[in-house]
Amino acid sequence: MKGIRDTIVLAVVLVLQATLVHRIAIAGARPDLLVAFVVYFGWMRGPIPGVVGGFCVGLVQDLDAAGPLGLNALAKTIVGFVVAKAGFRVHRSNLGVRFFFFLLAMLIHDLIYFTIYTAGDMGEFLRLFVFVGAPSALYTTILALSLLSAVERISKSLLLTDEV
Repeated sequence: MKGIRDTIVLAVVLVLQATLVHRIAIAGARPDLLVAFVVYFGWMRGPIPGVVGGFCVGLVQDLDAAGPLGLNALAKTIVGFVVAKAGFRVHRSNLGVRFFFFLLAMLIHDLIYFTIYTAGDMGEFLRLFVFVGAPSALYTTILALSLLSAVERISKSLLLTDEV
């Protein structure tokens, strides 16, 4: 059942990322729903599924991205692993914890991505991270948590549940 739900969520996220995200940009900041999915997936399924999911989602995104092939796959693989290892024993149903983990994961992803993308150009890295990465990370976090809360209210069950 979890696998079916995860597949449906991924399909919806892929469609939204491809069709809607560019239309809801705010001051140039676009949400990256694929990173949000990797955070959700790694957090709920553990390190190995988080790594595999991050790599696969990143590779699919790389096929449509202008940057070097594999850069999104690398960044999302690392994020999937870090979130799964760091967040496995935290209180997942707490909104503050969710916000912190999603935002930190987005910033880690952008840190990895922009570090490699700019090839050591510190000025370009800082410009991209401050004016693109940080606003996008905040926007993605707020949007992902809003969508997650809406789905949880509709389904009357928590998607990010605590381990028992």
